[in-house]
Amino acid sequence: MNRKILVAAVALFICSLANAKCLSETFGDTICGQGPCSNGLDGRVYCAAERYGTAVRDEQGEIVCGVGRCVQDIDSGQIMCSREPGGDAVRTLAGVSCFGGCEPATSAHCERIVVE
Repeated sequence: MNRKILVAAVALFICSLANAKCLSETFGDTICGQGPCSNGLDGRVYCAAERYGTAVRDEQGEIVCGVGRCVQDIDSGQIMCSREPGGDAVRTLAGVSCFGGCEPATSAHCERIVVE
């Protein structure tokens, strides 16, 4: 029984890497994630933890991510993202509008899987 669970877990991990997005860091490591990846000013790569998420550089040069599409609010400069995986976010005259509601981009929605 335990062996079947282990085999299933390994198969799931391998299949998830097959759909992963990857990017090489300045230091030579290759970093992968479920969603798109982006380089920070420090050369480190972070990827969106959601397959249809977003990884972008904020005004401080740090990578922040969202579960859906992210756009920068022109007035506040804050990066806002859809709360829905793969959901859209657009700039409007009133600010940012998001499918399923908006939330700020955060590093908590990012991941780093080092591939050797």
